[in-house]
Amino acid sequence: MSELGVHPTRADGSQPQPLPEVTLMCDDIEQTVADLAARGARITQQVETESFGRTARVVVPGAGDMPLYQPTHRTADQPRPVRPLWMVR
Repeated sequence: MSELGVHPTRADGSQPQPLPEVTLMCDDIEQTVADLAARGARITQQVETESFGRTARVVVPGAGDMPLYQPTHRTADQPRPVRPLWMVR
């Protein structure tokens, strides 16, 4: 599965213009962080629970510090169930 979300963020609390940030999405963030750490990746933020999902951060050589993300909401590969027209009011 692949999904791209680019959301505005701020470089620091005082910068007025938003900066885009690309997030690496995964299905099981605990396992992904453990696998990456076992391969020598530097984890800069352990798993935290946010209102939209679970996040962590990892250093990606040449790209800097990037977030990992396990969503807790419906994603693009999980379409909404179709209801028969007779059920729609």
